[in-house]
Amino acid sequence: MREGTGERIFIKLGGSLITDKRRERRARLRVIRRLAEEIREALQERPGLRILVGHGSGSFGHAAAARTRIYEGISRREDWWGFAEVALAAAELHMHVRRAFHAAGLPALSIPPSAVAEAAGGIPIAFEARAFQRAWEVGLIPLTGGDVVFDRERGATILSTEAVFDALLEVLRPTRILLVGEVAGVLADGPEGHQVIPHLTPARFREILHAVGGSHGIDVTGGMRAKLEMALRWVERDPRLEVWIFSGRRPGALRNALRDPPRIRGTRITWA
Repeated sequence: MREGTGERIFIKLGGSLITDKRRERRARLRVIRRLAEEIREALQERPGLRILVGHGSGSFGHAAAARTRIYEGISRREDWWGFAEVALAAAELHMHVRRAFHAAGLPALSIPPSAVAEAAGGIPIAFEARAFQRAWEVGLIPLTGGDVVFDRERGATILSTEAVFDALLEVLRPTRILLVGEVAGVLADGPEGHQVIPHLTPARFREILHAVGGSHGIDVTGGMRAKLEMALRWVERDPRLEVWIFSGRRPGALRNALRDPPRIRGTRITWA
């Protein structure tokens, strides 16, 4: 067994990977359990790793948000019912993930954004990170995900997992961020159809801007385009950071990404 290197890794399990986004509140339980087992196996080999796991809301939170439209804000008293409905849907998927982690023997601590964050105009302005820090100090795995939060201007808004990672970037200083979804990476049109771009930097972003599209299902947080733009901002803020976008559909892909980064098949995003 190899000792861990003290790496700090944020992992985002995409909603398109762990749910069927074409069918409301349909979790892919076998996929969630497999991903939890892969994380456990990687941690057994690299016990020094510190990981934080977030997950998308997929056909749970996104579907409820699209129906209630609370991401546009709260304008009437009855809109708070929609806020509670989206919160319930997000919590339902979160519980599926928590149970899978527990069954795999992973010591996960649930930290929902609604309990630690506040926004203004859709942007987090207050974020209590102490619980995340303390969890790492004692060897727990912070587990979070997309959620509703109070917003000083709109009343309420949706906070994506990427926004949570963004708020924690300077506090926890991850060495790598893994965005694990259904697609193999950032795709561009090539002579043989869509091809994965193996490496991207902020300087190259404009060259492929026209090739980045949205998600196939409902995604109120902006799809691949928003994820890529966020990743590019991350490496600009911390040039030592490495971000990967890759597919978790192939068994072992997440485990290999945690054990041996050069084996990742996807898009690597760095400052230079």
